Amino acid sequence: MNTKLINNIEQFILEIPKVELHLHIEGAIPLETLFDFIQRRGGEASIKNLDDLRRKLIYTDFAHFIDLWVWKNTFIKEEKDFEEIAYQVLCNLSKQNVKYVEAHYAPGDYWRQGLSEQGITECLIKGMKRARDDFGIGCELILDICRDNGPEKGMERLNMLTPYLGKGLIGIGLGGSEQTFPADPYADVYKEAKERGFRLTAHAGEAAGPESIWAVIEKLGVERIGHGVRANEDPQLVSLLKQRQIPLEICVISNVRTGVCDSIEAHPIKQYFKQGLMVTVNSDDPTMFNTTISQEYLVLIKKLGFTINDLKRLSINGIKASFMSDRDKKLMEHQFEKEWEHLINKYS
Repeated sequence: MNTKLINNIEQFILEIPKVELHLHIEGAIPLETLFDFIQRRGGEASIKNLDDLRRKLIYTDFAHFIDLWVWKNTFIKEEKDFEEIAYQVLCNLSKQNVKYVEAHYAPGDYWRQGLSEQGITECLIKGMKRARDDFGIGCELILDICRDNGPEKGMERLNMLTPYLGKGLIGIGLGGSEQTFPADPYADVYKEAKERGFRLTAHAGEAAGPESIWAVIEKLGVERIGHGVRANEDPQLVSLLKQRQIPLEICVISNVRTGVCDSIEAHPIKQYFKQGLMVTVNSDDPTMFNTTISQEYLVLIKKLGFTINDLKRLSINGIKASFMSDRDKKLMEHQFEKEWEHLINKYS
């Protein structure tokens, strides 16, 4: 890297064109938006400013993280809050030159507040449309079928939200407690979803080992894998992932924050990349993990020895691994090539 690029690496990475494929929209609410919700809903004595909120969101272990997630959700009281959430999340991402997002959402988490899953979905879609008009950023939703709720609830949710397919909803994902609830019972839900035209992804190989990844490939027929960080425990699985080029939605800082990896340096992303696996870069729950998609790229170059050319490949992998149409992929890839060329010249 030349001196100008080294001295401006953070700005350079902020400006590179990006795609985000593994983002939980409720875990990406900007701090300012969440603070506003807290203030509007009666506040909390210990949170007087953004710094207080930042400190509140520091957790000690994964169970504490889940407690904070549930606590945060209690301040989302109305369906129309989701329009604001979608708009502000996408505004934030557009400032980092993210062009397109496939955002997971879990509408079943808000039944205690009396919010309907259809109403949440419609409000998210309104916010997405506003953001596209104002910032030019594209977004599609991935319905999170939570493992903990069982396949019957998963099918019910699929039936309830199928009318939004192609109108802002593009796929389904499988979140929840991977180590406790295996994927196999969801085979029928995924089969039905595929027949209806849903695109398929699932969290696997994060809290559980390679057997979890095998299950979502063989039983659910997923096109993409959320995390997949523990695939390297099974060389045969790594070979399959390489051979089939099944994309991995990698979230480095998330995996360190949740204790899946001991450190950034211990993360297998570089190993996967060198082995020729289809790797993408994502931020998961950026607000909850105190990260950004730009920060994810930055640690690759600062701590894992990735080159500028490697980052370019990773950013374009995001397009290739997305659920966009082939036509839209070609158009965006052409756009990315032009932007990368401009940036390289700018910082040369």
